This record gives sequence, structure tokens and C-alpha cells, in this order.
Amino acid sequence: MNIKVNLKELASTKSALKNEWMRKQLSIEIKTAEGSRYVDNVEKRKIKEYSLSSQNRRKFLMYCIRAHLENDYLLVSDLIKSVGISRAGAETMIKECEEANWIKIKRNYRNQRKIQASDITVETYEDYCNWLWKIINEADMRSLSGSINEIEKLESTLS
Repeated sequence: MNIKVNLKELASTKSALKNEWMRKQLSIEIKTAEGSRYVDNVEKRKIKEYSLSSQNRRKFLMYCIRAHLENDYLLVSDLIKSVGISRAGAETMIKECEEANWIKIKRNYRNQRKIQASDITVETYEDYCNWLWKIINEADMRSLSGSINEIEKLESTLS
């Protein structure tokens, strides 16, 4: 058995698997960016459309959702830093989302506003995650990743 030949073959196979993984990942990201997921609930569709309308709105809602999932609230000042937006931009998003009942706001002991996503916003994200999981599962990304990992382990034992 020629180890050099085997290492070349492993490298070639790993490269082909990584290219396939990249192709499938790109397909998933395109579907996500295009908003190709149909949402029949009108309120959830509005949340989806809002979050896809700009990168900052998407990040804003994601941080609010994470706060909800962690049973926490985010200070507006921390949200501004995390999203990377101006105070005016944040105030606009807060106003839009509060009026739509997509976020919950409370005040702390120093009268500072703290924010987290409302239940409907979290449910919308859960629906998205279920849709995304189905696509990833159908693309068999897990098997590709497992194969790449096994090749890398084999390469390290042969080198």
C-alpha cells in the first residue's frame, strides 16, 4: 500500500466532498435570502418580510429572539452596539416592532428600556428553523460533514 497515493486520493475525495457541501450550502443560503419559504399566517408573514427587508432589521429581531429564548431582556444600548446601528435607527425599529406587538419592552430600576421578542416573533423564528432543518436534512449535509471529518482523521493518522 502506497501511503502517498492514498493521501492524494483522500485529499481529492475530501476536496470533492467539500465542494459538494459548499454547493448545497449555497443553495440553502439562496433559498433563505430569496425568502422562498411560504408563510400562510398573515402576522408571521409580516414578521418574515420585515426581517428580510434589511440586514439590520434581521439582526435586531434575532437578538430580541435570543433574549426571549434565554429568558432575558436586552438593554436598548446593548442592542444598538450588537446590531451596529444608530440610536435613531434603533428607535425606529423599536417603534415599528412595538406597534406591531413583535417585541416586549419593560423598564429596569434605572428606567432604562429592556427588550425581548414577543411570542409570535419567536414562533415565526421557530417555523423558520423547522423549514431550514428540513432543507438541511434533505440536502444530507450531516453525512457530508461526517465523511469530511472521517477523511481528516484518516489523513492525520497516515501523515
